[in-house]
Parts: sequence; C-alpha cells; structure tokens
Amino acid sequence: MYLAKFFHRPPGDDDRELLLILGGDPMIIGIHMREGEYGSDEFLRETYSDVTVAISSFRREGARLVDAGYFETSHTKYTLRNLLPDPQAKPDWQKGLDELMMAALGAPLAEQAKHLRALKGTPAEHEPLYLWLAAHHGLAADADAQRTLHIAERARDTLAARRAAEQPHYAWSIYESELEGRILESLSDAYVRAGNPSAGLAAIERACRVAANHKRILQRAVILCVYFPERTEDAFDDAYRRSRYGGYEDIMALPGYADYEARRKADANGQWRWKAAEPAREEEVRKAETELGLQLPDDYRKFLLSRGETELLVRLPEDSAELRFYRPADLATQRSNILSFVSFADAEQLEEAVAHFRAEYGVSLRHLLPVAEPAQASRCLLLHLEPGERYGWCYRWDHDGAWELERPEPNFDAALAALIQGIEQRDKLTLGFLNI
Repeated sequence: MYLAKFFHRPPGDDDRELLLILGGDPMIIGIHMREGEYGSDEFLRETYSDVTVAISSFRREGARLVDAGYFETSHTKYTLRNLLPDPQAKPDWQKGLDELMMAALGAPLAEQAKHLRALKGTPAEHEPLYLWLAAHHGLAADADAQRTLHIAERARDTLAARRAAEQPHYAWSIYESELEGRILESLSDAYVRAGNPSAGLAAIERACRVAANHKRILQRAVILCVYFPERTEDAFDDAYRRSRYGGYEDIMALPGYADYEARRKADANGQWRWKAAEPAREEEVRKAETELGLQLPDDYRKFLLSRGETELLVRLPEDSAELRFYRPADLATQRSNILSFVSFADAEQLEEAVAHFRAEYGVSLRHLLPVAEPAQASRCLLLHLEPGERYGWCYRWDHDGAWELERPEPNFDAALAALIQGIEQRDKLTLGFLNI
C-alpha cells in the first residue's frame, strides 16, 4: 500500500512528494516534483523495521516541509510528477482521515477512537474509508457485533453507490480495489461474529476476487473448515498451495488433509471441476443486457442461469488455477476496462485499435466482452457480441499482447470445451493461459 502526501511552495519550482510504502520493511521516499524519470530526483530514502516508527518519521518530515513554507495539497495519486498549475490545499477533514488511517496501522485502540470521534460531524464520516476504519476499530475492540456489522455494510454500500453514480470518494492514495478488499475482509469478520457465516463466506470470497492476498485466502479457508465441512477440500487446496507462507498449520492437522495431499501428488493427470455457485437470476441477466445494450448469446445466457458467478477449478499435482467467471452485474464494467486498457484511455488510440481489430480479426473491439479471467493473471476470455457473422465467437486475450486475439472458437460452449480438453491433455498454451 502506498500513502502519498504532496507539498507546494509558491512559485512552484520545488514541489515535493513524501511517499510511505507499507509491506515488509516500511519505507519513506522524498521526491522532488520535477518532470523526468519517476524517482530519479529523491531527497530522502529511509527504510524502517517498525511501521509505527516509519509513521512517526513520515509525520515529522511533513511537518518540516510545512515549517519551510510548504502547504499540503489535495493531490493523492502517488505517481504524479507535476502539481501545477494551481495546487489546492488539502481540506482538514481529509487530513484527519489520513491521520485515522495511519493510527489504524498500529496506534492503540484508544487513540484510534479519538481520531474517529474528531471526524464526527465532518464530511469524513460519510466516506467509505472512514466507515471501513470505524468497522475495523469495532472488530479490534470487540465492540457490539450488530453495530460493527451495520457500519461495515454501510462502508460496502457507500462505496458501491458512489461507484454506480460515478461520484468521487476520498481514500487517500489507496487503490479503490484495495479499499474494497479491506472493506469486504472486515465485513466477513463482522458477519461471522454476528452469527451469519454464509454471508461471511460470500464477503471474503468477493474480497479474494477483488483484491486477493494471503490473509484473505487464509481467512476464507478457515471459514470453510469451521462452518462448511462439505467444502473442506477447497481449504485443503489452499493449504496445499500456500502452506509455505504460514498460517495453515491447523488446517493441515485436520483429519483428511494427509490423504488429500497424497491424492494430489499421485494424480499424474490432475483434474478439474466446477466450484459450487449460485445461478444468476433472469432479471440480473436482463439488466446486464440493458447495460450493455446487447443481447447475450443463448449458450452464455444458459451458463449464467445455471452457474452464475463461478470458477473452473484446475488441480494438478504441481500447481492449481481458477478461471473466474464474472457475475452479470460486472460485465459492463469489464467491457469498459478492456477498452481503456487497449486504447490507454486515448480517443485517437481507440480508433486505431478499432480499425486494427476489424482488419485483423473481423470483429468489433467495442463489442468484445470479457466473461472470465484466470486468478491473479491479466488475461481473459472474450465473447464477441456484434450482430453478424462472428456474433457469439470466443477468444483468449492477454494484456501482454493487447491488440491480439488467440484461439478463436465459434461459440461460448465450444470455447469451454476447448479449455477443458486443453486441461485434460496438459496443453501448454491452455495451462499458460490459466497461469500454470
């Protein structure tokens, strides 16, 4: 996680960035805001063994800049290289949220509560970041379970509402996906404590889709073992793959794990299966079609109505993978994401890319819909929705070859069959697509 503060001193020829990098040994980097290679003009670089010491130093360096005539600006994007032409001062409520965020990283609970109270009655208390930090504090302090759950649900719902309305929210320099992952992680804890493990599992599985990390995958595995014995094998698979990172000792000590491990190692050909999932509802599919302005092919519609947001689980002796299929509500966003990536969000580049895909593959770039992605890999399965000869065709796509389409199949069912055949035959291209 990157937390960045920017400082401006008129006339603006020596603006500064202070960057706090968390994870492992925390680091502070001070950067002169001058055009050129990022990080090429540093005035400070210090590594710390303790996060609380790093945060104290981060505050101290910021205070030094203020004493030297700088003011903190409202910028948050940590890769910025220029604050001009008219930097604005960061509002006090945003500075207060920054302090609350840093307090949550290691300050005593009483100090965190003090920051939470200080932001009551300010715009901060309506921000998803504040609501998540309030829920995070409630969980750490073992506060009333229902009240903590209510706050965590508000954090989730507020972030979703802002996104749907295309309204901004303040989250410092934390990526939106990471904030959402943290909210869902806390929400999962809150549901379990409130006696609703099914909702807790749904929340942590969503967190693992949005922003997977070791802690969240382990949290999911523990919930599966404790509350869902019929899915213990999913937790065993996490332990089989990730035990070297620690935390899975209790799961590996459960009856049945040794047999599972032996079966995995002995199965030379590996296996695949579908993850249990809740089918999409007809109204959800129709809403997705309305958002897209397009009709989904019959075979893909049938898949959504029978499997919904699911995963194709691949289990080989030496590795595992998941091909994650999107829920209908995510389809329009995924289409926008791939258009932005291919075109670098540049209108002229987009038109050039549109012409390329038409000439090279006979398809419309604007009608290519991502429907699935391998876990932790920037690849996806694309479905072409332009009416005409290639309506319903499927392709594999990789961000490293963003203007290329691979393995064309005439329909969604054929694409699934080809993937499964490739898994069973240990086809290198198919396993590579799945990140194995």
